[in-house]
Amino acid sequence: MKKMTTLIFALLLGGSLYASEAKEEVVISASDLMVEDESSEEEANVEPLFEKVGFLTVEDCALKGTFSSCYTEAYVCGFEGCYKEVEPGVTKPVQLVLFVHDDGKYYKVELTDKLKKYELDTAIGRNKVTIIGKYNEDENTIYALTFKAPPPPKASFFKGCL
Repeated sequence: MKKMTTLIFALLLGGSLYASEAKEEVVISASDLMVEDESSEEEANVEPLFEKVGFLTVEDCALKGTFSSCYTEAYVCGFEGCYKEVEPGVTKPVQLVLFVHDDGKYYKVELTDKLKKYELDTAIGRNKVTIIGKYNEDENTIYALTFKAPPPPKASFFKGCL
C-alpha cells in the first residue's frame, strides 16, 4: 500500500518514480501515462467558417440593382426576360449571389454537397439571409455549407381585401 501511495503521489507531482522490486528496475514518469488529445490538433487545423448577411439573388439582378423586384424567372434560367429565349420546363445554370449592403458588393454562392438548391427556396429573393461556408477570395465565392433565412413575412389583415 505504501508503494502505491508513493507512486500516485509522485505521478501527481509530475515527476518520475524509480522503483526497485525483485531486482527489476522500473522507471515510470508522468508523461508516459498521459494520453494525448488528438481532437485539439484537428480543431486547430480547421479554418473558421465565413459568414455574411445580405440579399440572396441571381447575379443578373444584383448587377442591375433590381433586388426585390427581380422577376421569379431569373431564378430558373439566370436572367430577367429569359423566358423569351428558353423553352418552358427547361432550366439553365443560375449563378446565385449574396449582395452584402455593408460591403456594397456581392459574393458568388456555390452550393456544396451539404446544401441543395431546393433548400434555398425559402431564402431566394429575400434580405437578411446569412450564408455560412468557406470563402475563396481569388474567386470571390462562398462555398455554402448552410444558411439562415429570416421568417417569411406575415400576411397583413388587409391583404386580399382590396
